[in-house]
Amino acid sequence: MAGEKILLADDDHSLRETLQEFLTEQGYAVTAAADGHEAMAAMKDQEFALAILDLRLPGYSGLDLLFLFKAHTPDTEVILFTGHAGLESAVQALRLGAYDYLLKADLRLADLKTLVARALERRHLALENRELVVNISKAQEELVSRRARELTQVRQIAETLAGPLTWDQLVRGLVNLIWESLPLELLGLQLHGPEEALPLSAFRRRPDVPEATDQTFQELLQGQLAPDPAAPPAGTPLPAMLWERLQVGNVTLVAGAGRHEPLTPEETELFRIFILQGEAGIKNLVLFDQVKSMAIRDALTGLYNYGYFKVALHYEVEKSRRYKLPLSLLFLDVDDFKLVNDTLGHLKGDKTMRQVAAILKQGIRQADLLCRYGGDEFVMLLSQTPPDQAIVLAERLRQRIAKSSMNRLEQRCKVTVSIGVAGLGPEMSTDDLIKAADEAHYRAKQAGKNRVVGPEPLPQAEKTSKPARKLQPRPR
Repeated sequence: MAGEKILLADDDHSLRETLQEFLTEQGYAVTAAADGHEAMAAMKDQEFALAILDLRLPGYSGLDLLFLFKAHTPDTEVILFTGHAGLESAVQALRLGAYDYLLKADLRLADLKTLVARALERRHLALENRELVVNISKAQEELVSRRARELTQVRQIAETLAGPLTWDQLVRGLVNLIWESLPLELLGLQLHGPEEALPLSAFRRRPDVPEATDQTFQELLQGQLAPDPAAPPAGTPLPAMLWERLQVGNVTLVAGAGRHEPLTPEETELFRIFILQGEAGIKNLVLFDQVKSMAIRDALTGLYNYGYFKVALHYEVEKSRRYKLPLSLLFLDVDDFKLVNDTLGHLKGDKTMRQVAAILKQGIRQADLLCRYGGDEFVMLLSQTPPDQAIVLAERLRQRIAKSSMNRLEQRCKVTVSIGVAGLGPEMSTDDLIKAADEAHYRAKQAGKNRVVGPEPLPQAEKTSKPARKLQPRPR
């Protein structure tokens, strides 16, 4: 892809020169711009295969330029990068059609080289696919009107899958567009993976196709989800069948289609193009889910973070009141965690936090919510659970941590937790519930640590006056 035109826009003179020199050495024709106005002028003067844009440019921002590129030269691939980790900007850039989004702090020339090559490769594939479909249309003059409709459908699916879809919208939208574009009697698509919304499937059948034939078809398609499927299936429900299977990370997509009349090479290729467009949609969804997860997950433990907890707590409190269901909250931390860091080091401290989080996660129901509140503190929201049952669970978790393998292997510092338990009362707000659990947790600390304290104060802690605490997460 040497000689491809690349627009490089960044107001950092040193970085701009470094990247321009590096990309030029790779054989690309690089036009550099110091601000949004220079970039805009370059866009009007020539068409670029790829644009590498700083998100924060004087004049026109990177998002402004991205929008104009996609409006006027949609085949231009765009990579955005910035020195600020703006999650909302990253999501917006992906929605507007950016190929990728990079942070300057993580920028390495070798990675940039690979990313540029992949972006240009995707552009070439899109152009080649378009040229292929156009050539097929010219070779089959009698199918001109149908080809025009097929090209429209390919464009529609590309535009549809570029947006922020759900998994269900992806599956059903892809099946609907294929069914409208090709004269088929049977069509099915299945998506399987670790995401919460999967597996999903969608099927279409012409009314004159027997149910038994359709059932055989669905069973054969299901068999394609196996790690090592027989490809293509030995038995076919209709004389002419198409099968496609692709893997995107942990997500598997299988598709099948058939009819009595033979399928032309053009129809077979068009079917494959649709499925490849589906692959792009899966990649967008996986990336979009990863970006969303970054906003609500704690980086060290993988648990939900404080921000997500506050939103979920409000929802659970409202649900508990509406349906008159019990709700309990556990507030806990690792006893003397500073001693673990000081004695064993912060790397061991991080490992300890991950081990504690894993034990807590294994010990609760799927319906319960476990979050890292901040620092060495965790909160656990137990729906439909009264305080007495929550105390039983808390004690079981406390014992598991005290008897865990990390204490058997490490003798210098014993890892234990103190847990406070509170239940939602009739007049309690969300802050009241957090405060009640935190106060119970404080009494557990005052009573000697490595214990569980419920809503009622322990006798030996009744005379202990507790200083006010700010109930905010304490990040490490």
